[in-house]
Amino acid sequence: AFRWVLPALVLIDLLLAVAGVVRYPPLWQQRGAWRFVLEPACALLAYAVLLVIVQGRRGAEWAAARHLAWRYGLGTGLLEMLNVVLEDGAPELNGAWMTLGVMLVVFSAWGVAAWQATRGTGSVRMGIVAALMAAGICMLVAVGGGFALELFVLPPDPRGVAAWAEFQRSGWTDARAFAVANTLESGFTHLVAAPVVALVFGAGGAGLANCAARRPAV
Repeated sequence: AFRWVLPALVLIDLLLAVAGVVRYPPLWQQRGAWRFVLEPACALLAYAVLLVIVQGRRGAEWAAARHLAWRYGLGTGLLEMLNVVLEDGAPELNGAWMTLGVMLVVFSAWGVAAWQATRGTGSVRMGIVAALMAAGICMLVAVGGGFALELFVLPPDPRGVAAWAEFQRSGWTDARAFAVANTLESGFTHLVAAPVVALVFGAGGAGLANCAARRPAV
């Protein structure tokens, strides 16, 4: 039933990114602007290919891993979206402690997905797969929400962007263009970093479940 949902999410994220760039053509006048557009596009296309491959696998173990990935991926994706909304719309409520807390909850949830998948299937590999898929779903939801918010609904004020140290070091002359590029770069960073983090937390969760299963009964 959900076979085409993930490719659809990838397409939505791509369209949001393209529309954000098309909406402000002066972006192309800035040095190296193409890189900020190409990076998230390539990452999203890689997600599409990998997720379609994973969803095509058959068997009870894969079905169980996908079920847990959807549960934890969608939940953590919505949590990440809420964090972005608070960060942009109510920064006074979203300090460093909240960002760190959300990150720990999200990463731990991916580990729990791996733990449950390993317990249910008896396979460490499927536990790690569940964590990786959960991270992928989370990022597709969160990046799409971030693109929609920061490119269209509540874009950063160029006057504020002009005061960013990153903008002043960049050599760019257009603060609004930099805000667009920064949003695209943030999406790319999240898409690339999430599988690495999921691999670490997934291996931890799956390893704990495997050790618990092998522990002799007292």
